[in-house]
Amino acid sequence: MPTDLAIVYCPIGGGHKAAALALAETAQARGMTAEVLNLFELAPLVGNAYVDWHLAITATNPEAYGRVYQAANHRGGALEPLRLKFEQLAFGALLGRIRASKPRAVIATHHLPLVVLGRARRKGNLDAPVTGVITDYTSHAVWAERGVDSFCVPSLFGHADIVRHRGDSKNVYMTGIPVREAFERIEPVSMPRAGEPLRVLCTSGGFGVGPMRRIVRSFAGVRDVALTIVCGAAEALVADVERDVREAGVNARVIGFERDMPTRVAEAHIVVGKAGGLTVSETLTAGRPMIVVGAVPGNEKHNEAFVVGGGAGVASEPEAVGALADMLRAQRRVVAMGERGRLLVVSHAADRVLGVAMANAARASHAA
Repeated sequence: MPTDLAIVYCPIGGGHKAAALALAETAQARGMTAEVLNLFELAPLVGNAYVDWHLAITATNPEAYGRVYQAANHRGGALEPLRLKFEQLAFGALLGRIRASKPRAVIATHHLPLVVLGRARRKGNLDAPVTGVITDYTSHAVWAERGVDSFCVPSLFGHADIVRHRGDSKNVYMTGIPVREAFERIEPVSMPRAGEPLRVLCTSGGFGVGPMRRIVRSFAGVRDVALTIVCGAAEALVADVERDVREAGVNARVIGFERDMPTRVAEAHIVVGKAGGLTVSETLTAGRPMIVVGAVPGNEKHNEAFVVGGGAGVASEPEAVGALADMLRAQRRVVAMGERGRLLVVSHAADRVLGVAMANAARASHAA
């Protein structure tokens, strides 16, 4: 049965999926039908290898990842035709899956689907227009696939990047990064009242990566703090963190995978986490200041610069997080940083992205 939207993501970290689900949630609230597709379920061997490589290099050799990121951040070059051919072969099943759904529009929250979808649009093999949603505050060259009908970017930095890579600004829209509506509804942050602890949410991302144990130990001796520690999908991390909590004498609750992040963020005065595009967007949309830890060279460093340069947070080494959170409280900077965060991000981004995609669909239907 035809659907209004096909939304494709890749499970490299939790952010691309979170953006896809935010779009689907908003579409359904509008009375539209939306199908969410995991590209790697259509090519599990290649997909699993890609995820394993990404996690391994960012965890063990982030500098090497940064060098790869920068070396690939341009269009053209001797290896690009080989890369495009490999990705078309590896993920070619996506086109058949999309065509079977007969969507009015297609949205991708990761660049890999765009190799197949952009080529299909160029060759006339896909009727539904394609929108790429860039989920970091910079736009890497791999996003700039020919044939993609439109791009949605989160910031002026991302807009300038994608325009440079494409060579023109046609059909590039500054929509923001889609987050769930629940983050938009969170009340502004306030300073802890007398006798109330500073509530700090420590997140490790969907895969449980990051220097969480050193962060927890950094709060040893910091008075009047209550931590909520979300370990993500790394269930083995929970027992280790719980042991660190006991040894450090920290007031904390430790959670594995958390499905209700809006509630956890709403409870917090400060959020500590990696600089993934969705973690940053959810935190800033909620009006919470962010302490950024462990940003990997490349897109995460750009996201960190967006937060820090915009006055919505600070960067820290893991061992200094506790003292830094205590300083933000003592200097009464929490509220001002939260307010800056909400000013930095584009509100109601999911609605804006859907507006772009469905406008494309309307034009395509009229042209037909």
